[in-house]
Amino acid sequence: MPQSDTAKNLIEQSDLSHVKLVGESPSIWTFQAIQTIEGYQKKQLIRVNTDIRNHFAVQREKDLLHYLNQFEDDFPRFNEIRKQGFAYLSFFDYVGKKSLKQKVKKSGTLSLKKAKQLLSNLIATLEHAHNVGFVHTQLSPENIIVGKSRFYLVGWNNAIPSLSSFESELLLGDQQYCPPERLNGEYSDAGDIYNLGCTLYFALTGKHIYRLNKVEHLFDQLYAHAFHTPRKLHSLPIFWRQLIVWMTQKDPQKRPGLAELKQWVLDESVPKSIREQSFKPNKKFPKDCLTALADSHFLYALFKKASLYESSGDSERAFNLYESCAFREYTRAENNLGLMYEKGTVIHQSYLKAMNMYHHAFKKGNPFAAYNLARLFENGLGAEQNLVQAFKLYQFSAKRGHLAAQNKLGELYREGRGVEKDVVQARFWFGMAAHYGNPVARLNIKKSLASSHG
Repeated sequence: MPQSDTAKNLIEQSDLSHVKLVGESPSIWTFQAIQTIEGYQKKQLIRVNTDIRNHFAVQREKDLLHYLNQFEDDFPRFNEIRKQGFAYLSFFDYVGKKSLKQKVKKSGTLSLKKAKQLLSNLIATLEHAHNVGFVHTQLSPENIIVGKSRFYLVGWNNAIPSLSSFESELLLGDQQYCPPERLNGEYSDAGDIYNLGCTLYFALTGKHIYRLNKVEHLFDQLYAHAFHTPRKLHSLPIFWRQLIVWMTQKDPQKRPGLAELKQWVLDESVPKSIREQSFKPNKKFPKDCLTALADSHFLYALFKKASLYESSGDSERAFNLYESCAFREYTRAENNLGLMYEKGTVIHQSYLKAMNMYHHAFKKGNPFAAYNLARLFENGLGAEQNLVQAFKLYQFSAKRGHLAAQNKLGELYREGRGVEKDVVQARFWFGMAAHYGNPVARLNIKKSLASSHG
């Protein structure tokens, strides 16, 4: 059954009527519906998430949304979350029909007054999240709802802590709105400011700041954010032009903070360095954007080049690039470098060095490194066997969506190794891993069924 049909089946709840699909993205469908509770009806927006393998992220978003509920004027109220099989249904108050992107497409660009309201609303919204150490990471016209009296930022499922981590290294899906520093695995409050600047440009012009609407290749999009200049700034009023230049500086330290943006709303002033800044227009793409980004020492690009070298059999060049990235604490490279040390690929085999690499990456939240470190503890490689520590590491990885770790967690629960035996937990983790495609977990389920009928 297609996943869209699965989502529609999941939304068939006894208290919901007049259900209508209003948006979809990979693994997430959004519906509007009328909810009836004890005879009282209210309009709800329901987000159906069919990819729930990352328990940690799901719980973190839930906690963040509950916290943000206290700022009722600035956020659509989060009302409840329901688990339906391998999916979660999140219920929000309905605050508007159209996204900013849809509104501009249908009705044209925002007036300067409305644009300033958009800026003020988003400053208030971001302030609440930033004050507790979270960044949105996906601020864009698609994630802004145009309400009756204000603009609402939605899509908090991608919010992460404002620090350098495995999560800030990931670049998944479309990157039309992506601050250049994320290519180095960094995302702070300044990243949201950059995306807000790009969004303001769209609101005032109806166009992407780098004209990326039809640019689909990931590395082309990332190259534009790293090197292109905003297009046709002269079409904007001077104070807005200066503001957008300020907010979209390539160096995050040169962007304004929320306090400075609040001041701009009052007096439209920017630093002298911004007023005097001039730059040569740049809208060209090289033939190979990945290589160009790697040559400029962006970690994401260096890591991708290393991965390509490794898959083609050029392990020595891969090792050198991984090592360069690991020296700058890029966790994905640290993990892969650990695998090379563990296997003795183009380097003297060393479990100790492998463990060191895995540990560094694990400390920054890398679930793949946690899984690899757990394997070594489980099997006593590079250190004395420690099943309790192995269990904790597998659990860390499993809760963050690592399927092999979920299967391994099921095995440890089933066998009572490193943890008290728990058949219910074993079945849960086998089921989760199998549902999302892990073949070993499926085999474990078959074995369990066979033994129960034996």
